Amino acid sequence: MSRERNVESAETEFPADAYKVRGHGGVAWSVAGWETEPDADTEWSGYESRTGRLACVMIGDDRQWFFDPDDLRPLDETEYCRECGQIGCANAAVSAD
Repeated sequence: MSRERNVESAETEFPADAYKVRGHGGVAWSVAGWETEPDADTEWSGYESRTGRLACVMIGDDRQWFFDPDDLRPLDETEYCRECGQIGCANAAVSAD
């Protein structure tokens, strides 16, 4: 049985629109937030604790993947295509305009 993972905002720490993730080559990713999980006090507090990993989504997809923050590098808007998410796509410069 798999549980649904929750996320907490990471906008202040990861403000870029897209990132390159080490080991996941030519695709741009957006950060959905910090992964959280219930802890020993969640039942009465309602709060969850951060796991230290980030929930990220490939540009052009909707499935969350989870990565170590040190594996992310911000991308300039001209380095990737905002439609397909491919890094180095010929449409990247056009989609940035």
